[in-house]
Amino acid sequence: MKKTNRFTLLLLCISMLVVVLFMGIKSIWPTKEAKTFDAKQEEVHKQEKPAEKKPHKEETSDSKENAVPAITPISMDDALFIGDSRTVGLMEYSQIPEADYFCSVGMSVFNIHDEAVSVPNVGKLTLTELLNNKTYKKIYIMLGINEMGYKFENILAKYEELIDFVKEKEAAADIILLGNLHVTQSRSQSDEVFNNAAINRLNQALSKLAKKKKIAYFDANVLFDDENGALAQDKSSDDTHLYAKYYEEWGKWIKEQTALLLKEE
Repeated sequence: MKKTNRFTLLLLCISMLVVVLFMGIKSIWPTKEAKTFDAKQEEVHKQEKPAEKKPHKEETSDSKENAVPAITPISMDDALFIGDSRTVGLMEYSQIPEADYFCSVGMSVFNIHDEAVSVPNVGKLTLTELLNNKTYKKIYIMLGINEMGYKFENILAKYEELIDFVKEKEAAADIILLGNLHVTQSRSQSDEVFNNAAINRLNQALSKLAKKKKIAYFDANVLFDDENGALAQDKSSDDTHLYAKYYEEWGKWIKEQTALLLKEE
């Protein structure tokens, strides 16, 4: 009996030891459930990473779409164009109907105060009457072709007088001189008066005059010149004036240059 009891007690101790060891091993061994949770967490993190980048990409895309354009459109309902036949072309074809136009085919710095001009939607009046009755923020002046053949110094003196007159009447306005467009090479080579050498000389002097008077100067010849620095033959029917469709391009360019000018100010 003694031996049997001891044997039974030994079996009981061994059984208890096995149970204790089994429980200890189970507590430190990762279960299938624990692995699944970790896998789910890893999967969630994998899904969350792109989700964190997505708003950043959308923000970048939105910032590009909502970026302010380099050139902001401007209103021309406070603008006045003063000039000769090329300004008449702008009036008729530039698609800037909201501006006022004081212009005629034979206008020059020598006769600008002599005649009344029909200004669309305003009436027939002189330049003095127009500036006395209306206020402008942008005034463009393009004269010079009809002055060709006059003494050069007299042309510049009259031009300066005109600028001073406009400044006196419209002190708050931005005054912009527009350079004279070239003629075609065929006309330039055959005309002793109306040629590109003379036009370039005048434009250079007008550019200097603009700096002296602290006003702007725009030269649109870059739009319409050929490789020889003359008005492209395919852009004119009379070697001097643009085809109608190019006045719209010119008008758009003037608005863009004005927007840049006002932005700088």
